[in-house]
Amino acid sequence: MRKVYHLIRQIGVTSKYKGYYFLADAIKMAMESLEYPLRITKDVYPPLARKYKSTPNNIEHDIRTVVNVCWSSNKDQLDRIAGYTLSYKPTNSEFVDMLAYYLSENEWM
Repeated sequence: MRKVYHLIRQIGVTSKYKGYYFLADAIKMAMESLEYPLRITKDVYPPLARKYKSTPNNIEHDIRTVVNVCWSSNKDQLDRIAGYTLSYKPTNSEFVDMLAYYLSENEWM
């Protein structure tokens, strides 16, 4: 989990955002299931909502806030992680997938 938190901080997100913890858990879940597509609205938001005693809508909103923060303040870093220049802000699902794939491909981090 340390690598996940390290990467999230590298893209400009700190623990002052509730989405910081939600994103970290979502990335961990995605890394555990790289063999099949992760359905974020069914496989991620409901379990996180139960874990954090919240709602799936709140989880989605808080992760989206983190995506917006990264997009507006650290786009260059996101481009580097994606491996190409992003032409649009990624969705929550794309964002989680991109970070999970990056971490799984860069185990040396």
